[in-house]
Amino acid sequence: MEEQDNNAKNSRRSFLKKGIALGAFSATALAIASFQKDDVDETGEKVKLLSPEGEVVEIDKAYVKPAQDLHLPLDSKKIREGIPNRKFVMVIDLARCKNALKCVSACNKHHNITGKNAWLKVYKMQESNDTAPYWMPSTCQHCDQPACVTVCPVDATFKRRDGLVLVDNDRCIGCRFCMAACPYSARVFNWEEHNQGEITMNMGMTQNMSTPEHAGMPSIKGTVDKCDFCPHAIEK
Repeated sequence: MEEQDNNAKNSRRSFLKKGIALGAFSATALAIASFQKDDVDETGEKVKLLSPEGEVVEIDKAYVKPAQDLHLPLDSKKIREGIPNRKFVMVIDLARCKNALKCVSACNKHHNITGKNAWLKVYKMQESNDTAPYWMPSTCQHCDQPACVTVCPVDATFKRRDGLVLVDNDRCIGCRFCMAACPYSARVFNWEEHNQGEITMNMGMTQNMSTPEHAGMPSIKGTVDKCDFCPHAIEK
C-alpha cells in the first residue's frame, strides 16, 4: 500500500514537472501554465484535473491561472452567451400527439442524425389500467439548473442566458458525466462515425461551420449530443 502511495506521489510530481498548456478545461475556464514546480509558491489548496493520459490528478491551485479565450472567435463567444432579454421554452400538447413521428424525422434530417441517436423520442405512456394511453414526445428539458452543466469537467456543455443548454462538440471529451447526471436520459453518445442514414448533405453546410449554432452538422465520434432547440432558427 505504501509503495502504491509513493508511486502516485511520483506520478503527480512528474505531471507537474512536465507542465501542460490547456485551454479552458472547466466550467470556471481555468488553464494550466507551462512552468516548472520551482517557479511558484504552493498554496496548499488542491484542484483536480485530467492528465494527458486520462487520469484524474490533484495539483496545487498555484499552478492554475485564468485562461484567456483569445482562441475563440467573437461569434463563438456570442453563441455561448445567447440572446439577451429572452427566455425560450417549448410547449407540447399531448392531446394532439398521434405518434406520427414527423417531428422525429424532421429533427433527424435537420441535424444530420440517425434514428437510434435521435434527440427527440416519442414514448407510449399510460398512468393506470383505468386510463387511456397517450403519446409523449421527450427531449432535452433545457433545465433552469442543469445538472449536466455542473458536472461537465471541460465546459463543453453550457447554459445560455436565454435558457438554452448546448454542447460544444469541439470541447467535449466524451467522459459522459453529463449523461449520467441527466434525469431525463435526454443525451446520446456517438459511439461510431457519423452515419448519414436518411439525411441529405445538400444543406449548404461546411465543415468550417462546426459551431453549436449551426444545425445540419455531422455528429462527432466520441462526443455527446442532445436537442439544441435549433438556436440558429430562434435568432431569426
